[in-house]
Amino acid sequence: MEENLPAGDPADRPVGSSARSASQRLWGALFLLLVGAALLATFVRVPYFVFRPGSVQPLSTKVSVTTGERFNAVGEIYFTTVRQDATVNGWEWLEARMRPSLALIEEDQILGGRSRDENRAFNIQLMRVSKSTAVAVALRYLGIDPFRSTGVGLAEVVGPSNGLLTTDDVILTVDGEPVFEAMELVDAIRGRGPGDIVNLVVEPVRGGTERRVSVVLGEREDDPEVGFLGVVPQTRWEDVADLPVDILVNTGQVGGNSAGLALTLSILDLVTPGELTGGLQVATTGTIDPAGMVGPIGGIVQKVVAARDGGMNLMLVPVDEVSEARNHAGSMAIEGVLNLEDALAVLARYGGQTLDLRLPTE
Repeated sequence: MEENLPAGDPADRPVGSSARSASQRLWGALFLLLVGAALLATFVRVPYFVFRPGSVQPLSTKVSVTTGERFNAVGEIYFTTVRQDATVNGWEWLEARMRPSLALIEEDQILGGRSRDENRAFNIQLMRVSKSTAVAVALRYLGIDPFRSTGVGLAEVVGPSNGLLTTDDVILTVDGEPVFEAMELVDAIRGRGPGDIVNLVVEPVRGGTERRVSVVLGEREDDPEVGFLGVVPQTRWEDVADLPVDILVNTGQVGGNSAGLALTLSILDLVTPGELTGGLQVATTGTIDPAGMVGPIGGIVQKVVAARDGGMNLMLVPVDEVSEARNHAGSMAIEGVLNLEDALAVLARYGGQTLDLRLPTE
């Protein structure tokens, strides 16, 4: 006997249609979830910077010899850069986690409490200081000091000197003895105790009328038996006029101070006869201080990759970063240097004429 079933009864549907419908809904939900995740990864910024390999840039085109003779060479000193992605989305974050040539750094570590605009200005200022330091180190190596110390400025005034001295003052003498540099002031105060009176002659930072100031030394917090003047000293430097050689450096909007060693070597190469690099293309990274010491830098992996891909023959890096640099250098030679003398000795081993550098007028 046949039964008449109502229209639409499940028995009329093909076997498995309910399972397929559920599967389609599941795949649809997954698709929407993936689309949402993709949109989120694309448009949401994460609080990181990504460091990427930048470029290698020749310095001979950025260094101008405005006074004195210029000597162009076959070889070249290059400085290396890192490209910073300051706006990072989810995809870029993921890429940086997967590619060894990229570095992912937390935003706070880069900015240090500054805004992005303030951070850019800070890095440009670092480059300005680096350029002036490099010029000074190079010329001093050749026996010329482009700056002279003229007294001890005060970056901060506290404690016993508060109200007597200001950050607009420059100390010229201590108890009648001239002081030209910050360490000379430190040496003049060292060995004195709390309650000792120190007689100073000071003048305004930009020069002007001198005045006499007497300060009763206080106690150092870390050692109450040691006298405390209450200032943070910094040497006041002035340019020396009529030098036999003068240099201008234009690095555009490149910031940071890691080009210091490269700038110093390039200046020496351009103002002295001969091939400082032995005809090689030499990439360099490392800060330099007034004593010619080479300091550490950030982004060593990215800079090495940029130099390697830029076809450099040799790269000079701070000594503490040699191991990491060689891991990414390929066939490019890597040498670690501690100071300017080290760098010149390395270049000499590679055929550079660095052992008797002097200006042509000497």
